[in-house]
Amino acid sequence: MESNTPQSQGTAGTSQLDATLNALQGGLANAAGAAGGNIAGWIKTLHGNPQLAGISAELQTLHDALSSGASDTSALAHSLNTLGEHTTKAAASATPDAQAKLQELGSALSAAAGQLKV
Repeated sequence: MESNTPQSQGTAGTSQLDATLNALQGGLANAAGAAGGNIAGWIKTLHGNPQLAGISAELQTLHDALSSGASDTSALAHSLNTLGEHTTKAAASATPDAQAKLQELGSALSAAAGQLKV
């Protein structure tokens, strides 16, 4: 039976944050291969959390765009930028162990959006 205590969710969430940050550190080309599964994992993790519904909805938009094979880079950049902004805002109310990583993730998502706009 899975435990849903805040501690177990926090540990799982922190390792998920680490995996996402590692994927983005190599740039968009590096992150593309793992994007689908990573995004789907985050959608599942955030499901049912009304405070993070905006992030979850934007992740679904990004997942759908990537899954369709669409190459509308401006739409992808907009989605990544929106996710970056929402993630940075969410960091303010996160647990202390996740705050810095969420801020880093928000910055990485915004930087990824900038790479697409170039």
